[in-house]
Formats: sequence, C-alpha cells, structure tokens
Amino acid sequence: MPIKEYPYYFIKLGKLYYVNESCRNVKRKEISSYEFTNNELVAFPFDTKSIAKQTTDKCGSYIVVRNATFDDYIN
Repeated sequence: MPIKEYPYYFIKLGKLYYVNESCRNVKRKEISSYEFTNNELVAFPFDTKSIAKQTTDKCGSYIVVRNATFDDYIN
C-alpha cells in the first residue's frame, strides 16, 4: 500500500517564514504582531489553506505549499 502525502502550507514573507501571531488590546484598539524566522524547520505549518490565506492577507505575505506523509508532518 503506497504511503499517501498531504499538502501543508507555510506563510512566507521575503526570506522569512511565519512562526506566530499575538494580539492585544491597547487603548481600545486591537494590535497584532507577527513573528517570523529564516529557518523553515521552526516555522508554523498550516494544514488548511483557507486559514493560511487569512493570515497572508493580514501580513502581506504569500503561501508556500509542501507535501509530506502524516509521519513527516508531525515530526
């Protein structure tokens, strides 16, 4: 039985990969900050393209698609 590969998505901004977003309210305004890294191994992978797209729309970046088996993905 062949091992199936699944797509997963990284958000990339130039040479940097998305890691995390934090939101807080300051004087009744919501402020978001984003963390990026230059190392794909520590970047945050999305398993749903639509959720990755929402984040790219917020921070002006683009989606990079990778394929991996389920075991590779969780590693």
